[in-house]
Amino acid sequence: MKMSRYRAILSDLDGTVNRGNMLIEGVRAAYEDLSKKGIRWLFLSNNAATLAPDIARSIVRLGIRVQEDQVLNSASALIHTVKRDYRGARVLVVGEAKLVQGLEDAGAIIEQDPMVTDIVVTALDTTFSYEKLKRAHVALQHGALFWATNLDSTYPVPDGFLPGAGSIAASVACAAGRPPDRVFGKPSPDMAFLALELLHLPANECLVVGDRMETDVLFARNATMASALVLTGATSRSDLRNFGYHPDHVIPSIADLPDLFAQLEDH
Repeated sequence: MKMSRYRAILSDLDGTVNRGNMLIEGVRAAYEDLSKKGIRWLFLSNNAATLAPDIARSIVRLGIRVQEDQVLNSASALIHTVKRDYRGARVLVVGEAKLVQGLEDAGAIIEQDPMVTDIVVTALDTTFSYEKLKRAHVALQHGALFWATNLDSTYPVPDGFLPGAGSIAASVACAAGRPPDRVFGKPSPDMAFLALELLHLPANECLVVGDRMETDVLFARNATMASALVLTGATSRSDLRNFGYHPDHVIPSIADLPDLFAQLEDH
């Protein structure tokens, strides 16, 4: 039997799998159809306000039966890095409580004193304040590393958009006069490298699926993976002319993935 050259799908969530609390039409059938054919799925999110297991549970509530180890977010990549290389580092977190707990569980020492901080981490923080900005700024002035979970300026809500983690990172960066030393979310490839460790597959056998050129498709390029752009979210077909790079495939919806895979098998 002929097989598609892709053995795993790395799928974006909002705008690709769901819009808020509603699944994109046909996504459950596509997931089940390709899963039965041995295609493995991982779901990726830049959201670091919570941890990957919480996101997995939210996907299950939407109606797709996924396991916790099928979800990665920018916090996953950050926590993996701390656990592997920075245990015992003193980390000042501008972020939500679940991220703080995840970093502490990974071996970081959560720090409030900017004078002894090794790393400043910025993420979405719904209680962001001048005091938090000041502490982060002082820590960076005294030589701390500057890490950001992601640089998304906004995130979608049912009635529009709200300021995202990137807006907070930008505030800290503006005061510091420099950008983050490291960013863990898309389009940076850290989540892709972690996905490859989990899947035990080469990059050329993975297909990134998403609705944004500047995050999902660029993420695929940075990770040397193929990409499929879906037109159910932020990008229209006419928008493609505005970019100097292009996806490998353009499909109307993630529901059309089985047809794409069938076409690839025929070739």
